[in-house]
Formats: sequence, structure tokens, C-alpha cells
Amino acid sequence: MWFEHVKECIQKVDGDIALLVKNLATGEIFSHQSDVVFPSASTIKVPILVSLFDACAQGKFDINAPAPIPSGEVAGGCGIIQLLSEEIPFTLLDHAKMMIVLSDNAATNQLISMLGIDEVNATCQKYGLKDTVLGRKMMDFEAKMQGLDNFTSAHDMLAIFELLHQNSEQYAGALQILKMQMLNDLLSTYTNRGSYAFAHKTGELPGVRHDVGIMYLDEPIFVAFLSKNLSDEFAGIRLANELGALIYNAFNTK
Repeated sequence: MWFEHVKECIQKVDGDIALLVKNLATGEIFSHQSDVVFPSASTIKVPILVSLFDACAQGKFDINAPAPIPSGEVAGGCGIIQLLSEEIPFTLLDHAKMMIVLSDNAATNQLISMLGIDEVNATCQKYGLKDTVLGRKMMDFEAKMQGLDNFTSAHDMLAIFELLHQNSEQYAGALQILKMQMLNDLLSTYTNRGSYAFAHKTGELPGVRHDVGIMYLDEPIFVAFLSKNLSDEFAGIRLANELGALIYNAFNTK
């Protein structure tokens, strides 16, 4: 069976690996260390996205309203905004797209500033994400030195994506953005990427590689691959590639 091959692949990699796979149509589930807490890296951007759509639905914000980033507050690291003109009148929806599709940290920090860290954490608590915490903005190394950081688990990522799936009409815009993901070097690399939609978010830090989301195969398949303490990051990437192919082949007959 496919999950026996999964276990063999995981055992070959030096690092901590979590894998959670659930057929959202049948409830069939495979779990490996799904409750272990990991640095969230950019997967924390999924709860931020949900928090934004909730706030807009409640009338707190207009998702199409301009939300310029104050001069001098553009974060480095991942993203494109740091390379663009400061005069571009980005909207909240623009920031949401860049946060997910390109993992832009400046866009992410703008949304955190507007929503508030407490509001994002309240969203996590509201939806039962017991291991997920937003402790700091992206690239805030001073806060990290003070012990503030961002965390999640495979179980929590399942909870937030099940929320999106079960309320697909309410979160149609969020799911559409997640399906536009341009960072596709992990779970989907060895699959026929053009034959199915994949609503997902990746994340990386030193020794950390994550990919979480829903593969829309014959049936919707949730997959969370989380890793930390990788002695060889390329081995972690290859593992994600191999696991993604195993899952794709097991659940796809197209």
C-alpha cells in the first residue's frame, strides 16, 4: 500500500517529519506525527488569509480598499513588493494574493498590521487550531530574539483547510488565491501539475520545508508535509517530491 512506501521514505531522511493525509470525501486518513509542533514558516499565512476574509465579511474592512505600505516598512526576504515603486496603490486583496501566491513578507506584514496579531490568534483559537500561534511579523528578528515566534502543526493545518473546504462558498476567494500558488517545488513537483488544482501554501526556513493544502484529484485530498531539523535540506525537498508523487498516484486515476 502507498502508506507503507511513505513510511520507508520518511525513515531515510535525517530530520523531524510530519505527514497528514485525509480524503475529505471519505474521511480516510494517514497520520505521522501530526500533533508535533513545528516552526510555521510561511504556512502561518493561511490563518492570516482566513482572518482577513472573516474581517471583511464582518464589515471591518473592504477587501478592495487601497492599503499602501508606509514608507520604510517594507520587509525583506521573500516577495516582490520590496523591488517595486512605493507609489503603487495596492489593495487588501492585492496583499492577500501576494502573501500567498509569492509568499511576500511585506504584504503579509501589512495585513498583520491591519488585522492585529491578537485578532489572527483569536481566529486560530476560534477554529480550534491549538498549536498555531502568530507571535511576530515576518522578518522581525528582534522579536524572535525575545522568544516570540510562529508555530503550527499538521493537525492544525488540516483544521484550517477543512474549514475552507467545508465553507467553500464563503471562502471561494481565499481558495482561488491558494490555487494560484506559484511556489510548487515540493509536493506537486513529480505530479502532472496541470491536470488538477492544488490549493496550498509552502514555507521554508533553515532546516525547515513545509507544504500544506488540498489536492483536487478524483476526490479532494488534504496533505500536510512539515519538516524541521533537516540535516540536508535537499533531502527534505526530495522527500516532499516523493511523498507528493505517492499520494498523487494513490488517489488519482485520471
